[in-house]
Formats: sequence, structure tokens, C-alpha cells
Amino acid sequence: MTTSSSRKHAGPGPASDQPPVPEPTFAERARTLVYLGRMGSLSTLSREQPGFPFGSVMPHGLDDHGRPSFLISTMAMHTQNLQADPRASLLVTQEDTEGEPLGASRVTLVGNVLPVPNTELPEARKLYQLRHYSFSSVTLRGARSRATNCRT
Repeated sequence: MTTSSSRKHAGPGPASDQPPVPEPTFAERARTLVYLGRMGSLSTLSREQPGFPFGSVMPHGLDDHGRPSFLISTMAMHTQNLQADPRASLLVTQEDTEGEPLGASRVTLVGNVLPVPNTELPEARKLYQLRHYSFSSVTLRGARSRATNCRT
């Protein structure tokens, strides 16, 4: 006879009549990671340096199907790259990984970045803003610098 006091926390414990809890599939884990991660690295194909990738830190929202959506400026280099060639990837990594960053969960989504249809635009904006509650439509308008994290 086994009592709860004889079990070790998180240990294997004695056999149970309960069915084992199934592990999530890799697809479920990937969807969860993209949902939990609010930022990713969007890589587009550079117009200025043909054949080379161009990476940008990119906040993303999710539509009702779990597809990432972006709120991007027409001035941004990644937008101009996407207008020339919609192929891109989005790398999303697990946040707050202490220790070894290569041991963190990560997923890369590869596909074509296409405009949201006009009929779906209000919902896409709403979902994006709910996810990024600090977003304001007037924040950083007119910013033109591409330099990031510059040090002299």
C-alpha cells in the first residue's frame, strides 16, 4: 500500500491506474512557443545586397489560425524587401533562458509574408494591439534611422 507521503515530488512514483498524460506534439509545442513569444527575428531577402538575408527584430501578433501578423511601416527596409520578394522566416525563441541559450526552445517559421486582406484588416489590427497593449499608432512616426544598438 502506497501513501502520498512515501512518494517523492516529481519522482516516478508507483505505477498508477491512471492513463499517462500524453506529451504535446512538436506542432503543439511550436504553436505554444509562437503564442508565448511576442518578438521574433524576421529575416527577409535583401534588396540592397541581393542574395543575402536581412534580419529585423519584429513584434508579431497572431490571427485566429495562429499565423503571425506584423504591423510594419512602408519606410522599413524589411517592408521594402518583402515588397520585392515575400519569402521570409520568423525565428521565435524561448524567453528568459538562464544559462545556455542554445538549450532554449526555438522555432523558425518559413513562408511568404503577404498583405492582410482589407476585409480582415480591422480584426488583425485589433488582435495585434491586444497582444502589444503599449502600441500607439503615433509612436516613432518619421523615424528613419536603421542603426540599432550603436556604440561609439
